[in-house]
Amino acid sequence: MNFLELFFFPFLIGIIGGFSAIGIREIIGFSDRLSFAGYYFLEIPVVFMATAYIIHNFLKNTSNPTIEIVSKQIILKKGDLDYKKGLAAAVLTAFNIGMGTPVGREGPIAKLGGALSRLFLKLFNTKGHLIPLYVTCGVTSALAATFNAPIAAIVFGLEIVIGKINLSIITPLAISSMTATIISREFLGDYPTFFVHHLGYDEKLLFLIPVFAFAFALLVTVFEFITKELEIKFQKIHYLKKALIAGIAVGALITIFPQCASLGYNQVTSLFAQHFGAIHALSLSFVKLLVLSITLAAGIFGGVFAPGVFIGAFFGYFIGRMFFSPSQALSVALIGTVAFTSGISKAPFRSTLIIIELTKNYQLTIPALLTSVLSVYLNNLFQNRFHFLRAVLQKGFDLSNENFKRNMEELDIKGFLKEVYVIDKNAIISEILPALINSNSYYFPVVDDNKLIGVISFRDIRAAKNLNIKAKEIMTPNPEKIKINDSIIKVFEIMPHISANLIPVVDEKNNYIAMFDIEKFKKVASVIYIES
Repeated sequence: MNFLELFFFPFLIGIIGGFSAIGIREIIGFSDRLSFAGYYFLEIPVVFMATAYIIHNFLKNTSNPTIEIVSKQIILKKGDLDYKKGLAAAVLTAFNIGMGTPVGREGPIAKLGGALSRLFLKLFNTKGHLIPLYVTCGVTSALAATFNAPIAAIVFGLEIVIGKINLSIITPLAISSMTATIISREFLGDYPTFFVHHLGYDEKLLFLIPVFAFAFALLVTVFEFITKELEIKFQKIHYLKKALIAGIAVGALITIFPQCASLGYNQVTSLFAQHFGAIHALSLSFVKLLVLSITLAAGIFGGVFAPGVFIGAFFGYFIGRMFFSPSQALSVALIGTVAFTSGISKAPFRSTLIIIELTKNYQLTIPALLTSVLSVYLNNLFQNRFHFLRAVLQKGFDLSNENFKRNMEELDIKGFLKEVYVIDKNAIISEILPALINSNSYYFPVVDDNKLIGVISFRDIRAAKNLNIKAKEIMTPNPEKIKINDSIIKVFEIMPHISANLIPVVDEKNNYIAMFDIEKFKKVASVIYIES
């Protein structure tokens, strides 16, 4: 990459991202001034119906552009985002937030930053392989400006979208995110999204982390269950009627509990100023959870990070009060913001870093990260969900697509077997080298009485001090393997952890059978993915 590609284009994209965030805030402020606070029971149904009409009649794709959806589109579509929908979704959501809709702004802002960056790249006829990176720069710069958290935004790009780290990736992400943050601070000030004073913790909190993780994992599971059940029920109803019913329900609830309207960051700040009691905090967390579920299930656009912060903080404060004083319970509230947003996004490191960078409470990094990691693990366990979904997505396959998953499960391991040269553990490398060179493989099984004990690649051979040694001395022992009767989904679990294009296949007694051909598998899976 030359200077223009590494520095100048990311700088321009950072400007786009910075002003995207500022523009969205201005729209929210404008619609907030138009809103009749306290009359949500009249206002929200109208907003929901108008939004539903616009989405169904003017936007091709009715899926909600959350951060996770945007990142998935960048990966699967190689950064080819629809800038028209990005602009429309961002403006629509920003207007709705100002009117009181209980969603977050980060998803639409990410969509807008990425979509406008894609439009910018079209003007310059950018090289195809750089498009996903630059679109990610647009997304991360918009998020950096929104949260005033450039480091967390960079990590988002690395962890969620790109999935790998090197200088040619980190540099553009850093340039664009820093540029956007500088612009945001110049126009909006260097202020956190919500204010939290310096918090601490003691050993008791560390011992209670499994309890907190279980509670937040359960809360995320409840949220996802309610949202999914409501989506199923709403599918049978005309979209305008659905919007009206959802609008009446949400409008009524936030009229009774106005703290649950819009983003809720001011209320989170009030919580950390100890302006709420434990029971009041619990009730607000569940009301916010319910109105968010109804809103998303009705197909209304909006992010989930801001409401996730609200739900996690208020529920965390309630849980904390069961074990600690009010001031100490605030540490659990902050951990709750991380744990709940991690559970929703399935990205514990990114969520932890955003919250810690926002609040400058770096001393809570360890308990927050531990709780969020354990919470995400438990949430996947509760719902019998694959923990490797994100890693597989970065390979270009979306296992959350039920049709694709179901069609893949019909395939048999036996259909992808490939015969390669088999090495005995006592074989001398110099003696078998001609056979390895003439083989159509780079990767070979090592056996002992036909039992698989290791693998050898030409990389292992390069690392050998000499070639007059036995195979067992340079092999990689206990390699990843699959059993002949395993589900084909097992291959997806292993793929992100290996660089080879072959996986050893064994029977139930670890007898070597053949190699599984990953390249052939990916070709077949690609065709099935398109048909799904």
